[in-house]
Amino acid sequence: MPWSGSTASKSIVHIDCDAFFASVEQALNPELKGKPIVTGKERGIAASFSYEAKRRGVVRGMNLLEVKKVCPDAIILPNDYETYSLVSQNLFTILRRFTPEVEEYSIDEAFADISGLRRLYRSSYERIALDMKDVVEAELGITVSVGLSLSKSLAKICSRHRKPSGFTSIGELDLMNFLKTVPIRQVCGFG
Repeated sequence: MPWSGSTASKSIVHIDCDAFFASVEQALNPELKGKPIVTGKERGIAASFSYEAKRRGVVRGMNLLEVKKVCPDAIILPNDYETYSLVSQNLFTILRRFTPEVEEYSIDEAFADISGLRRLYRSSYERIALDMKDVVEAELGITVSVGLSLSKSLAKICSRHRKPSGFTSIGELDLMNFLKTVPIRQVCGFG
């Protein structure tokens, strides 16, 4: 949808890494791409899982015996928190190339305020957000879902809207119609 934010509105981007731990494992070992990956071996539960594993019924917190029942060919790996942390820091560094206004929300997600940057980049807010997405994906080898809207809560709702590797932009003119379609459980702080 075209961005319809006014010049007085905030323009907030939410960047959310898709299946972060599993995606990092796939980026580091290309032989794992397209395969059902589950991390959490050391804890005995699914901590993170690829979309291939999710499609086969793996859910967060599932014990590994259940994982093997629903997805016998799952590749189960231990979590490598040190590597995930390094990739996370690289993510935030990339985002700060676009704007200094970056809030690290968790290891795999951040908010970036790009308000007022259209003139600097000679680009629309949508293009700036998509450029951020493209650079992250190209440099880190993982996919991210990105939302652009008028506040952090709205941007987070937008980033969840088209996972994985999606982009959703909702401005003032489209906001009411869009929110009518969003279940209350998906609203950050309520759900």
